[in-house]
Amino acid sequence: MLHVEDVDLEQLAMALENHFMDYETFFWVDPANGTIELWSEGVADEAESEGWDVDSRDGVRIDAIESHEGFRDMEKFISTLADTDCRARLTQAIDHNKPFRHFKDALHEFPEEQTQWHEFHDALMKIRAIQWLRDSGLVDPVEADAVLVQIDSGG
Repeated sequence: MLHVEDVDLEQLAMALENHFMDYETFFWVDPANGTIELWSEGVADEAESEGWDVDSRDGVRIDAIESHEGFRDMEKFISTLADTDCRARLTQAIDHNKPFRHFKDALHEFPEEQTQWHEFHDALMKIRAIQWLRDSGLVDPVEADAVLVQIDSGG
């Protein structure tokens, strides 16, 4: 079993947000060492010639989080803002088609809040990455929960 620190949480968070893959192209975690790899047709051909595949390594596929979770993250962030102009502008932005694009564009108008968003988002994705590792059975749930408690308490 892996330890939380065996996995690059930033890379896992990026994989969890990657909505640009098809079914045959995906990220996966090697449970032997915690590395995160991209599986694609080219990799599959090379791996086949070497005599292995993701399943033979007990690899765990990383599926992207649902977009509604990302939308809720934007809503949560907006609710934390003290600047009423920024809050109103971002609320309006996510009420359009392509809310993620509009949110990002609107955020450029507010550099301080843009920095806050990145910190807020990175912290949420780190938590999601740890929860994903726990829920996927790759790390000890007690260890994962202890790390989550430490993060929650500001540590």
